[in-house]
Amino acid sequence: MTIRVVTHEERWRPLVRAFNARMTAAGATGFFEDPVPDWLAPAPGSPTHRELFVALGADGEAHGGYVLRHERVLVGGAERAVGSVQGPYSEGAADSRHARTSFSIIKDMMRRQPRLYGWGLESRPEMLDLFGMFRWRSTAGPTMVWWGPPALSPRRLAPAGVRTSVEPDFGDWTDTLWTRNAREYSFVAGRDAATMRAVYPPGDHGYHRLVVRRDGEVAGWVVTGIRRFRRHPRFRSLRVGVLWDAFAAPSDAGAVLSAAHAWLVRAGASVVLASFIDARWSEPLRQRGFRPRGRDRHFLMSPALAAEVAEAGSERAFLTFGDAEGPCGALGQEFFAIDR
Repeated sequence: MTIRVVTHEERWRPLVRAFNARMTAAGATGFFEDPVPDWLAPAPGSPTHRELFVALGADGEAHGGYVLRHERVLVGGAERAVGSVQGPYSEGAADSRHARTSFSIIKDMMRRQPRLYGWGLESRPEMLDLFGMFRWRSTAGPTMVWWGPPALSPRRLAPAGVRTSVEPDFGDWTDTLWTRNAREYSFVAGRDAATMRAVYPPGDHGYHRLVVRRDGEVAGWVVTGIRRFRRHPRFRSLRVGVLWDAFAAPSDAGAVLSAAHAWLVRAGASVVLASFIDARWSEPLRQRGFRPRGRDRHFLMSPALAAEVAEAGSERAFLTFGDAEGPCGALGQEFFAIDR
């Protein structure tokens, strides 16, 4: 069947609703019915936004879709327009007659933006083989988990001279850190103040914006979340914290993460989750007792982007839970399913 991929609009809502009904009946995941993204909707002057696309068949029905997040990224120190992708969502997951819909969707992604990446995929490992058919490349990073008592022991305290404060917004210190340290990484999505305000809007109380100062100077920042689960199959009824996002010089990563971890434990977290693909960030977590758990997360890159990142040094790529799908990913959906 011929497939054309179009920008999601209000007129396609009934078709997406029917697609979702078919997918739900088959036990598969549907697509966003509302054409306006519920996170990072396009806004004047915003440095990052999400755009939804729908795959329409010659039969006049919707058979899939995907999300493209437009971002400004430094690759090897040079700013690039890059897209991160969520999807494809294809009716092929429910009906083999539509097995090739995913191919049409990926081709459309690459036509619209040659520099593309995905991050996560731990809940959809089959995507690696699918994108591999289009010569995408991937590198893996662990999901790290710390299990511990709700009380701090002396070795859990933040380093001497380090202080942590909770801020309502991203101030000028955000831009100072970004300008000073961004080129320490071979790949890093924009973490300037304007981008962070779009990603974590002021007034969104699902997050805590921690600023870590050492000897009075800002060393870095961390965005955390914390919630209590009830009868969860993995977390039972524990209070769980997440290191969603962060930024600092690699040399300050240990102090910044230690301070954020200590803050979460003081707040009552007995489990803390984190994911940093850069070993300069994941190694300090290991030293604090974090251990890899579950499937690895994957940094998946289109051929054009993979070539540039490889030249710059893929081992210095910087990614956190907050990148790409962010709270719309598998962990975010689980973490914010209640009380947000």
